[in-house]
Amino acid sequence: MQQSNKKSSEVGKLLFTSLHLPPALKSPNVCCFVIGESVSFFGSWMTQIALVWMVYQITNSAMLVGVVGFTNQFMGLIITPLVGVLLDRWNLRYVLLTTQIVSILLSGTLTFLTVNGQITVMSIIVIGIMQGTVKAFDLPARLVTIPRLVDNKADTYSAISIHSFLINTAKFISPMIGGFILARFGAASCFLVDAISYIPFISAILTAQIKSVNNKPLQNKTNILQNLKEGFVYAHNFLPIRYVLNLQILICFMVMTHVNLIPVFVKEILNGSAETMGFLMTASALGSIIAGLYLVLRKQAAGLVKIIAYSTIVLGLGLILFSRSYNFDICLILICVVGMTNTLTLAAISNFVQLVLVDENKRGRVTSIFTTGFLGILPFGNLFFGGLASKFGVDNALLFGGIFCLIGGAIFVRRLPKIERIVSPIYAETS
Repeated sequence: MQQSNKKSSEVGKLLFTSLHLPPALKSPNVCCFVIGESVSFFGSWMTQIALVWMVYQITNSAMLVGVVGFTNQFMGLIITPLVGVLLDRWNLRYVLLTTQIVSILLSGTLTFLTVNGQITVMSIIVIGIMQGTVKAFDLPARLVTIPRLVDNKADTYSAISIHSFLINTAKFISPMIGGFILARFGAASCFLVDAISYIPFISAILTAQIKSVNNKPLQNKTNILQNLKEGFVYAHNFLPIRYVLNLQILICFMVMTHVNLIPVFVKEILNGSAETMGFLMTASALGSIIAGLYLVLRKQAAGLVKIIAYSTIVLGLGLILFSRSYNFDICLILICVVGMTNTLTLAAISNFVQLVLVDENKRGRVTSIFTTGFLGILPFGNLFFGGLASKFGVDNALLFGGIFCLIGGAIFVRRLPKIERIVSPIYAETS
């Protein structure tokens, strides 16, 4: 009997250990920050869904959907690398507060124009350029801040994973609610929710304890271009970062653009409505949240490059099959797989870059290069695939992207041994 109780106790302890909370969740500092930013991302995703649907409803043109996607994000390519130099010099708290306040003003303007019936494609483009400029500062600043919130360096992976998970949770909720609000109350309601969603994050920014870094040597270097060059040289010479950033650029150009093509796919292939789009976006986001949860529960950095490699291959296959599917139920399953592997790959790349980046004084610059691959390349992908969908059909455009993603994943798999050999000592230091 005692032996049975002892076994039960051991099983209980094992279950408790397996369900043990990630270390970063024990820190109120990390929790408040990432929860606040996930709420703001909830509003941002809702606005993106509403804008894409509105443009396509107004123009009935896949090409113009691509143009709007391009103008919303092309500023990322122009200024994000320079932003990295500035983030290594400036106070991160002030940068984040400024970007949230400006975002509220822009979303409020969209609300006002839509309610008064004055919204046009041109006004969407102009506001999109401004939003893209804000994102060029905002996203790198958030990523640079996360590792500086933790007390113990070993908890960095946990904090970054929770950051990705909560963002993807917002990504999961926003299409579901956004599609409903868009269909029932119109786009203006989405923009208004977006404006309000920044307020909790502002509160978190004001109260967060962000570790300061000695950046006086960088501030004394007045040549910003020289500082920028140092960041690019570091990212290029450190092979693991170079390889994952090259893969990230390929995915952002060839695959991430599928989000802007979903409204076109819904209308031309599935003959659906805004609610149909909401279901597809929700299925994609459900896959994203599964990916984020998996990364949180892993509890270690080792093996991230293998996840990056094989999820890229599955991502390419998933997009190929989705492009050939015309049944709504099958499309829901496949877009869930695409959303899961797309997030798994990009979140793992983001986590990997932050973890293997040992030079803290270059964190802002290297992070901005990563963000450039996301914000800067994506608009060109939107423009290219908007034209491709107009000429050859949205299904063939998605097929094209999936094939190139598959090829990129296969090339990255061949580089795995070299990457793992280099990063193994770094993993040992941070664990």
